[in-house]
Amino acid sequence: MSVNGLMDILFRRHSKELLFFASQRAGSAAEDLVQEAYLRLMRHPNPESIGNIRAFLYRTTSNLTVDYHRRQVLEARYQQTSTQDVEIDAQLVKAVTPSPELRLSQQQELDMLRDMLQELPEITRNAFLLNRIEGLSHAEIAKRLGISVRNSERYLANAMRHLLKHSNFDE
Repeated sequence: MSVNGLMDILFRRHSKELLFFASQRAGSAAEDLVQEAYLRLMRHPNPESIGNIRAFLYRTTSNLTVDYHRRQVLEARYQQTSTQDVEIDAQLVKAVTPSPELRLSQQQELDMLRDMLQELPEITRNAFLLNRIEGLSHAEIAKRLGISVRNSERYLANAMRHLLKHSNFDE
């Protein structure tokens, strides 16, 4: 008898009881699990070595239902974790995003600082910006502006004194 003929006989003989067995354990996934059990029997490297094919199909179906439930648990955990991550991300965005009032206040402070810096001579303003915005040292500022290190220090000190004269400016 051919393998296909044997499978056909086995399927007709055991599929209903296997389907009932699997549906008790896995509900709507039962048909897929039973089909997978038969596929595994067909792929078995040495089917003649199986002493009890019915027991093999039951054991395989049982193992597949266990795997199915494990996969369901993992998917549920993943879904729960994903939902929690989205909620946490939303909370972080909300916490990091400044309110319109705060953004307006910050913009007004920046405008005020810009106006105060415009009052400075260009070289003093550039020395301040290179130090505070770009983080350059006095030696790097001196090299970039073509001045001495001592003059870089003086320009920065002058800029700070100018800004501190304004009562609204806090460093």
